[in-house]
Amino acid sequence: MTTRSRQDEASSTRSRAARSRRRAAQVGALALLALLAGCAGRGAIDRFSAVREVSPRQAFVMPSAGGPAIVGVLERNYSNGVEQDIVLAGGGAVAAQNILKVQFIGPVDTATSGRTALSERPLATTDIARELRAEFPGIAMQRSPYYVQNRYGPFGYAVGRTGGTTCLYAWQRMTGTVDTTLLLRPRAIINMRLRRCDAGASEAQLLATMYGLGVNSFIDHFSWVPYDAPPPPSPTLGASAAPIYPVAGATAAVLAEPAPAAAPAAAAPAPRRLARRAAPRPAPMVAPEPPPLPAPIGLPVPPPPGSAAAPVPTGSAPLAAPAAAASPASSVPVPPPPAVPGPAAPTPAAPAASAPGPQAAAPLAQPVVVPPAICANGALRTAAGC
Repeated sequence: MTTRSRQDEASSTRSRAARSRRRAAQVGALALLALLAGCAGRGAIDRFSAVREVSPRQAFVMPSAGGPAIVGVLERNYSNGVEQDIVLAGGGAVAAQNILKVQFIGPVDTATSGRTALSERPLATTDIARELRAEFPGIAMQRSPYYVQNRYGPFGYAVGRTGGTTCLYAWQRMTGTVDTTLLLRPRAIINMRLRRCDAGASEAQLLATMYGLGVNSFIDHFSWVPYDAPPPPSPTLGASAAPIYPVAGATAAVLAEPAPAAAPAAAAPAPRRLARRAAPRPAPMVAPEPPPLPAPIGLPVPPPPGSAAAPVPTGSAPLAAPAAAASPASSVPVPPPPAVPGPAAPTPAAPAASAPGPQAAAPLAQPVVVPPAICANGALRTAAGC
């Protein structure tokens, strides 16, 4: 019995080893087949970038009716928000496209969010200067000193011109309650950047795009409320639905309008000759000495008693009285002789006495208005700062 049991145990061990070898061979064959199939088959195309193109109807912000048309929309997902690059029509002679960059920062869905995060800190003056240099290389952009706001609150802008193309860069930040705590910090922010250039357009026409923008989307979360109006200094300043333009009637601008086209060359000389003839000549500081008066005719008659002696004309010698002038008859009052026609004696006149010409009129005094202190995000500076 002992010998038979040992033989049975040895045979079962050999059978288990054989089964293990067969199973290993099958697994290896399957792995080899899978590897060959993967090399011979066609793989699907995948993308590393999180940028995707969406329909223009899905843009977060829409221009007003009649504004620039939306050409396309590129969307990126971040860990704390979503960003869209809304490409607008136009561009002028500048080698760049018109674009409206919009950022929605808040509690987004983690399943579709990206790995990187958007900046949530407020704007600074250095940030705007850096963006202007990056967006408009070689163009002198002038920041507006005016306080302006659209239906969503205050914003800032800068304008510049190159050739016949006018460029506008505007920035706006909408956020919830400013006084927050670390635990109850509302992550509800909308950042907007408008870069638009157009040939032949004025500053007012480009600025009208910011006043006509309308936010078309939102983040579906109870804590996302970015439309918290700032405390207004007056009932209308800083309030919603009360647009404020740079000046009344938009008559002034940050950038001077280009001069009109010059007249044809054939008609140019005539206005210049008329302008030179019409220009008043400056009065001489010292009048020239007039020519000498002619010698009087007839006998000299002395002036009446008590009167001042007549002045002797310049350049003429005094006349000697004849012997008949010493007679008693000469004491009878005789009216003075009539004035001899000729140029009058020069009288010194101060240059200030001459009437100023039409071009010498002093300009009207303009009232001095102290501009308000404006923060980098376009809001008014309060006593507590920006």
